[in-house]
Formats: sequence, structure tokens, C-alpha cells
Amino acid sequence: MRKDWNTCFYLVTFLLNGFMLCQGATLLRVQRGADELTSYPTDALASATPTASLSASQHELVAAVGSTVLLNCTARDGLTADVSWQHNGRELTISRRDSQPAPGAQLRLEDVDVEDSGTYLCLVGGIVQTQVVLKVGRKPRQPEVQDCISRNADTFRCWWTVDDSDLDTHYRLFYTFNDGKRVRYECPEYEGGNSCYFGYEDTYLFTHYQFWVTATNALGTATSKSFFVDPTSDRVKPDPPRDVTARLRHNDGTKVKVYWKSPADVLYLSLQYELHFRSENDREDEWTVQKTGEQTSFLLLGLEPNTRHFLRVRCEPVLSGGFKSEFSDVTEIVTGESRDGQRHNRT
Repeated sequence: MRKDWNTCFYLVTFLLNGFMLCQGATLLRVQRGADELTSYPTDALASATPTASLSASQHELVAAVGSTVLLNCTARDGLTADVSWQHNGRELTISRRDSQPAPGAQLRLEDVDVEDSGTYLCLVGGIVQTQVVLKVGRKPRQPEVQDCISRNADTFRCWWTVDDSDLDTHYRLFYTFNDGKRVRYECPEYEGGNSCYFGYEDTYLFTHYQFWVTATNALGTATSKSFFVDPTSDRVKPDPPRDVTARLRHNDGTKVKVYWKSPADVLYLSLQYELHFRSENDREDEWTVQKTGEQTSFLLLGLEPNTRHFLRVRCEPVLSGGFKSEFSDVTEIVTGESRDGQRHNRT
């Protein structure tokens, strides 16, 4: 008898705990709903902002520019009397451009444009019944692979055009090798929305790639034309030389020795250099060019004495198929007197 009583006690306790858990879950659901709709006060009479019903339905809709959109209001108990619509907090009227009243609780928007995007609320008696987030945009235009450039013949980057379709658009870069296998690979490391980086492990030397890009949003997908290139031999553009310095020769103030360093992250790429220089008496675009081969220093002779001079250096791959780098930062030096004249104070 005592055993049966204990069994009944535990059973009742289990049922009560289950009931309390259900009540807590119901309360949690209501609270979550209230948090999601906190932008609308719960007292419609105390505020001009409409009250949101906890049972209000929420939808998201994407439409193409120029299309016609029908928004349906899901009213409780099927009541459609005293129905009104708001767009981004402003009440819509029949005079609204391109809006026509529809039967029942529908809102008809014709020839929609980007400015029609936003949040639409359907209200019945001041209570929100339906919330629709409308996004208006265009299908993505065909992207274009603009280029693939290597800085050091060991790694490279590709980038492509990005179109403003007024919708979230996702771009993906794909490629295959010119080996007849036609295995498709995807970008190993995206950098933002319009470029891809190929590191040492993903770069193959002296290899032709076929690249293409897809652009996808909620209204469709567009694919670029194929772009064929060997980035490590045909499209090498090194970074500018670094740390350009200049020193006057002790025995003659018109002789200047110029030094520089190769670009960083260049391991096996052979580079040749151009030294550009001009005096303060020359025009800003009047540079004298001195090719220095692969050496990273050069002695300038016979410069104008007691004159400020400007120096800069750029480089390019020794092998054909590459591009000249951008220029280094400009370095300045003031020459002194020639060997036969009196030196002046140098700066």
C-alpha cells in the first residue's frame, strides 16, 4: 500500500512539473514575440503608432523593378473592415503614386521602383495584422573578370566588376586549368566582394587558367565571359622598390650615389630597374631616365651644383610578359660644389 502511495505521489509531481514547463514555454514564446515587435506600443489608444498583434504575420518579398506587387493582409477572424496600410510608418492613400485599391485587404503596387522598398504594415482597427518587408531591385548584370595580376610570380590576385542591383548580390569566382580535365574549382580566399587571392599553395607556375564569375541575387544569376590567362608569367607587376636613399660623394658634390631595395615578398623573380631624376629647375614632369639593369644602386655624375634634386625608382620583370611597377616614394638631395669649386653646406 505504501509503495502504491509513493508511486501516485511521484506521478502527480511529474505531471505538475510538466504543466509548469509548458506554462514557461508559452510565456517564453509570448515574450519573444513581444521583443520582436517592440517598435509598436501595446496601447493603441495611448499612442498614434499602431499596436502590433502577437499573432501578426511577417513576410519578406523581393520584386523586380517595373513589376506589379500584390500585398495580402491576413486579418484575424477574416475581418477586412477598417483596413489601412502603412509604408515605412506613413499611411498610404488612394492618391499614392502607382497604388490602386484592391478587393478586400490587398494592396496593389504597380510599376514598382527601388523607392517602393521598405516595410508595409496592414492594420485592422489600428492593430497590425501583417508586416511585409518589400525589396525592389534588378537582376544582376553580367560581371566581368577585369584582370589577374601577380606581384612576385608566386602568388596572384583576380578581381571583377560589381554591379549595384539594389539587392544583396553574391559573387563567386570559378576556374579550370587548360589540361583537358575540365575540373571546376572555386576561389580559395575571397577578399571583399570583388577580388580573390591565390596563395603559394593555390598558385601553379607557368599554367594557363580559365576564370569566370557568377553574380547571384534573389532575382537571378548572371555569368561572365571566360578570362584566359597565365598570371605568373603573363601578368606580373611587382611592387615598387623600397628604401630609396642618396648620398653625396666626398670628393665631388655633384656626384650622388643612389641605393634602393627590391620589393618585399620577391623570392625568385629577377627584376630590372629604372632610376628617374630631375632638378628643382626642371618641370615636374621632366624626368631623366637611367636604366640600371638588375643592380640596386647607381652613381649619378655631373649633376647641377648647389641644387635640390628629386629621385625615384621603379622596376619590371626581366622576362617578357610583365608590367612596370609603380614608382617608389620620391627622395630629395641637395648637391654641393663640384670638385674644383668650394662646397656649400649640404642638407
